[in-house]
Amino acid sequence: MIKFKFLTILLLFISSLYSQESHEFFGVLKLNGDIKSMISYRLVFDESNGKIYGYSITDLDGEHETKNIIIGSYNKTTHELNFKEREILYTKSSISPSSFCFINFIGKIKLDDGNNKLEGKFKGQFDTGEVCINGDISLLGLAKIEKNVAKIQTKIDKTNRLDQATKDKVNPTKMLDSLKINKLNKDENLNVFWNSDDIKLAVWDAGQQDGDIINLYHNGKIILSKYKITNKKKYINVKFKEEKNTFQIEALNEGEITPNTSQIELEDSGRVFELMANIKQGEKTQITIIKKEPI
Repeated sequence: MIKFKFLTILLLFISSLYSQESHEFFGVLKLNGDIKSMISYRLVFDESNGKIYGYSITDLDGEHETKNIIIGSYNKTTHELNFKEREILYTKSSISPSSFCFINFIGKIKLDDGNNKLEGKFKGQFDTGEVCINGDISLLGLAKIEKNVAKIQTKIDKTNRLDQATKDKVNPTKMLDSLKINKLNKDENLNVFWNSDDIKLAVWDAGQQDGDIINLYHNGKIILSKYKITNKKKYINVKFKEEKNTFQIEALNEGEITPNTSQIELEDSGRVFELMANIKQGEKTQITIIKKEPI
């Protein structure tokens, strides 16, 4: 009897895993429907039993790149999808969090269609519920984008009009992959909003280990000096002692493959943030951890 109950629970658990579907879209937001005021937008979420949970990223690799939690629902019968941004995870913008405009969307889409498009009107609201700015959302499913990119890549590879150096430079597959990476460039600052009293940080080389060397500073004090990054994660634990904690990465060289790229992972109460510092020799980039006020 006990074995039967255990088997039933296990089957239900496996069933729930397979009922969860992941979806990813790339596209643009057109503020007030104006094609001249377009902002890049990425939407990633899981759908399970009609509920969706995931994140959005606005202004991909731009100076105001912002990642938000999204929640919502999906009706498989009517194909109605609705979601809203509810919480900032991080932002490169220096604007106060209270002045951020959150996207609210209701539209129709067949999520089981690999060539799906997500289009319609969105409404923007501040945390207070006050209306900020509205516009249009136009997104394309990742599967469709990858098919189109593969076709373009094949044409580029086959053409004799371009030399190999040019082909590598305009490589659309690499361009698409780069949009999936949260990069920190020269002199940028990423504000990450934090829940716990500890900061767990890891640094490593996620690609080819090529001899990149960095200095890592915490609140202006060096905590890793002339550290050669390897494929093995280097863990650092820091206790919150101030309202804000800054981590600055400085590139001391560019290794065998330019530029200096170090993968950074931040862990906060089960939430994981993965970033990549993408800087040249002598350049710096920064992460600011901001403790959220208790609700």
